Amino acid sequence: MRYLVTGGQGMLGGDFAAEIAAFPGLSVYAPGKTELDVRDPAAMMAAADKAADGWLVHCAAMVNVEGCARDPDAARAIIVDGTENAIALAKAAGARMFYPQSFLTHDGRQNPIPEEEAQRPLALYGELKLEAQHRIEDAFGEDALIVVMAGFFGGEAADKNFVGRIIPAMRAAIERGETEFRVGDRVWQPTWTRDLAFNSLQMMLAGCRGRYQMACHGEASFAELAQEIVYALGWQDRLSIVSVDAASVSANELGRRPDRAVLSCARLKTEHLDLQRDWRSTLHAYLRHPFFAQYRFN
Repeated sequence: MRYLVTGGQGMLGGDFAAEIAAFPGLSVYAPGKTELDVRDPAAMMAAADKAADGWLVHCAAMVNVEGCARDPDAARAIIVDGTENAIALAKAAGARMFYPQSFLTHDGRQNPIPEEEAQRPLALYGELKLEAQHRIEDAFGEDALIVVMAGFFGGEAADKNFVGRIIPAMRAAIERGETEFRVGDRVWQPTWTRDLAFNSLQMMLAGCRGRYQMACHGEASFAELAQEIVYALGWQDRLSIVSVDAASVSANELGRRPDRAVLSCARLKTEHLDLQRDWRSTLHAYLRHPFFAQYRFN
């Protein structure tokens, strides 16, 4: 079985590549964006044989809410036009399509977010991701596998999300002699990309179809997550996290996000496909990676 992973060197794509490569009988081609630009239709079509009669795992995206707001043309070219090229590739290859969708296609007005609730993005990033999803659904119907995923961490140096950004910022604060660090109380589900990739691969192997939601067990505010990072990296005698109202730290954000976004994963649980773990245990396991030794003080 052949798997082609677009964005194969990114946070999520890298873990998909690792999980697929570790599974007997599967072959994976996981090029990064410099090796396979999803905006280039000819290059995409030339890679079709890498997914022949298998799966196209379309992870490539501009996963930056602020970046999409600053450069909407580039965001559309990558997220929407890139998805059109991925659809054409999958059709040419006779491959099924897997699409990891963002929880930011929801506005969080109801929590837990029901799987049947209409997706209502608050920012351009979510709007473009939802448009891409609709194009996949129009092209493949229920045959596509779409998984709406909670906010994630992973990829070590490739992590551009909250965990990847907050660790060097907190370490710098400690080095400046600061003892307190303010973090907002927005609530989400911090989920390890390794768990998302493993769980999703099992669903592909099981032949799942349609749309699911997937997230870690439990939920946390950004402040609670930052406090757990402090414990995991041994900074508890050096830095205290001060939880503040999300609005006080989000004033400069270019794209709106829901103050609370907790996905219901009812279908995953009902079909006995929920292989996720508690966010605290996975965060500690993740931060034991040698990459994070540079942030410790011992």
